Amino acid sequence: MIIAMPMSRGKLASHFTKAQRIGFFNEYHQLITSFDNPALAGGCSAKKAMLQLIVQQKTDIVIVQHIGERMLGKLLDAQISVSKGDHSESIEALLTTATDLNRRLVDASQGRSSLNHEKKGGCCSSSGGCASSEASSDGCAGGCGCSNKADESSSRMLDKQHQSTVLADKPVSYSGFRTAN
Repeated sequence: MIIAMPMSRGKLASHFTKAQRIGFFNEYHQLITSFDNPALAGGCSAKKAMLQLIVQQKTDIVIVQHIGERMLGKLLDAQISVSKGDHSESIEALLTTATDLNRRLVDASQGRSSLNHEKKGGCCSSSGGCASSEASSDGCAGGCGCSNKADESSSRMLDKQHQSTVLADKPVSYSGFRTAN
C-alpha cells in the first residue's frame, strides 16, 4: 500500500495543490520517495502533472487537510482513496489513521468549491477544453483560468476599463499611490 502526503515544512500541507512536496510512504510508514510538487507551477497542466505523479506512484491513499472539489473528484475517479487529516497531527499519526474509513472523503462535494474556477468561466472556458466530457478524463484539475486566449485578453481589457472607471471617481493619495478612502 502506498500513501501519498502533500507536505510543507515537514508537516501535512494545509492545501493539497499548494504543498511544497509530495511524500510517498509504504505500509510500514517509511518514506519511499518524495517529489517537488508540480502543481506549484500553476494552471491546468501543472495540476494535471501532480495528479499524474500520484497515479504513477501507484498511490492507494492520499491524505489531505483541504482539497478542492474538482481535484478530489479526479482522485476519486482514479480509484485513489482520500483521507482527511490535519496539519497539527504528527506524520506518524496521519499515516496510522489513513486507513480509518471514518476519515474518508467519498464524494467530490466534500472538497472546497473553487470560486476562482467559476469566476474565470471554468477550466478552459468556452473553448471546449476541459469542460467537455471527453476532456475531463484528460485530467485538467480546474480553477485554472486557462480559457480561450481571445476571450481571456478581452476579459482582461474589460476588467482594466472597469477598474479605471472606478478609480477615476476616487481622489488619489500620493503616499504609496493608493486611492483615498
